[in-house]
Amino acid sequence: MSDKYKPYDLSFKKTFLLPKFWPVWFGVFTIYLLAFMPVKPRDKFARFIASQLFNLKTMAKRKKVAKINLSMCFPEMDDAEQDRIIMVNLVTFCQTILSYAEPSARSRAYNRNRMIVHGGENLFPLLEQGKACILLVPHSFAIDFAGLHIASYGAPFCTMFNNSDNELFDWLMTRQRAMFGGTVYHRKAGLGALVKSLKSGESCYYLPDEDHGPKRSVFAPLFATQKATLPVMGKLAEKTNAVVVPVYAAYNEKLGKFETFIRPPMQNFPSESPEQDAVMMNKEIEALIECGVDQYMWTLRLLRTRPDGKKIY
Repeated sequence: MSDKYKPYDLSFKKTFLLPKFWPVWFGVFTIYLLAFMPVKPRDKFARFIASQLFNLKTMAKRKKVAKINLSMCFPEMDDAEQDRIIMVNLVTFCQTILSYAEPSARSRAYNRNRMIVHGGENLFPLLEQGKACILLVPHSFAIDFAGLHIASYGAPFCTMFNNSDNELFDWLMTRQRAMFGGTVYHRKAGLGALVKSLKSGESCYYLPDEDHGPKRSVFAPLFATQKATLPVMGKLAEKTNAVVVPVYAAYNEKLGKFETFIRPPMQNFPSESPEQDAVMMNKEIEALIECGVDQYMWTLRLLRTRPDGKKIY
């Protein structure tokens, strides 16, 4: 296998025991303990943390980005609803972080009981037949839980990650994502790595909604605005004969459960042009976000690239 397409190295490195990594290990120990705490009180604790974070000055920039995104996508939305969505975002983020060790620390049966799947008939029969699928998954805080739940049923999966500034943190995150035998590539491996895996029968977790700049993107509608959209998913599906299945991940605090929403596979995709592919993809992203508008990561700079070239953040 070419080094370019080589999966992330999951082997443990002795350097991870150096003192500079001790704070990370302490955090891991704490998160593991929290994995065994009853869900309801832990969720309440996470909500308390979120309420303390909401009005901090350090949150001002993220709240500004979220408000811009929401006002451009939903011009009719008032400030009170924007604030509610941002608060739910923050609460869900905290609840997800405090739950993050559950897939590794708790049993498979426990983790499956924490998940509710809507529309499983749109995906699981395809995986059972050995069909390679591209899961179209917009950014939400529960995204890893949905992916691990689907992978826990034995279908081979691959995905990509972008490294942080902490090598140990990257290793821990990637090790959990690959715990059911999945293949994880660094984003620098490019589409070629995904093509190779999809052709070999692995399915793929694909996050379609980041802004990659004007040179690589086309503009397509997203709710009431235009979004710079990377038009590569159609090429990926065409080259690999994979089925594109839209998936959305959320957390339902009232039920104390993670939820995965699976829509029917995209039909007549790819189309005849990258521009039409982008339109079709964004329509699916809209439908997924509407499963839980307050679960979507509105704090991302989703609309950074504008048709007129102006900066909005």
